[in-house]
Amino acid sequence: MADKDLTKPDRQIGSMLSGEEVERLREAIDTLRTQLGFRLNEIALECDVPEHTVRNFAYRKSNRPDSAVLGKLYKYFLGNRDLLPEGFFSPGGESVPELTDGFLGRIARLDLIKMELPISENNLKRVYDRYSGYYICFRHSNRSEAISVSWLHIMPLRPRAKIPRWGLPLPRFTLFIEYPDRFDPGTTRSYVVIGYGFSRGEQIYLTGQHDGGLHHFILNEPPIPKYTYIQGLYLATSSEDRHPFAAKVVCQHLGSDVSRQDWSDKLGIFPRGEFNARFENSDIIQRAIGDNDLLVAGNGSA
Repeated sequence: MADKDLTKPDRQIGSMLSGEEVERLREAIDTLRTQLGFRLNEIALECDVPEHTVRNFAYRKSNRPDSAVLGKLYKYFLGNRDLLPEGFFSPGGESVPELTDGFLGRIARLDLIKMELPISENNLKRVYDRYSGYYICFRHSNRSEAISVSWLHIMPLRPRAKIPRWGLPLPRFTLFIEYPDRFDPGTTRSYVVIGYGFSRGEQIYLTGQHDGGLHHFILNEPPIPKYTYIQGLYLATSSEDRHPFAAKVVCQHLGSDVSRQDWSDKLGIFPRGEFNARFENSDIIQRAIGDNDLLVAGNGSA
């Protein structure tokens, strides 16, 4: 897998891959599944490609997916090659392209923070044991008198996952955000933030990215063993106008075995009146997030 210009578009990169290189990508998917316990839908999310395409490719129902998909898979696995056995992409000793900061895959390489902060195995195990599961997260939107509701999944450690040689991996999360188009309210847009988390000093830190924009949660750990709500702050960049903003956030724990489909009508941006009608706990949420404590560096919608 040498001599690839990684500044080229995904489709062009994918079209340059040989049959042998495509097969190595299939093997890389299998390695993540069997050795680290990744699910195919998680790999698809992190590569920003359709799940059915990854599934068909992994199960050999498709010999060679679309070139754009292959390009994204290629960049993702090169950017996360430490998840794979040493020399996986250079079995013959040939050189492997080096990625610049702009080509580290769909998730930021935030495992590097373990080299800067004294994060213990307990800091990671605490997130897996206590906070993995599904949440709906409430915060004020930049749109006047409206509340944003998003879907957070803090992923558990898979029971059959093999612990990598460097120790327990950082917990991963996905955040699904949905909102009506700024100019056509009848059109719904959405995107997925993917990243890592850990606990430290009675706080839970989640940091991820979408399309190069970072999204951060700093959540206070609940003081009691059984909890329903986690409160904290959310710092991100608007997907529409790229202005940074900060807001109080409340995440309601739904459990570990729920479907986003069952909650799809409660995700999005809702005017206050509609929010009150849709959510029985609207008074609790609005007391927690305040009247409107959103801080925005500029004008726009978040």
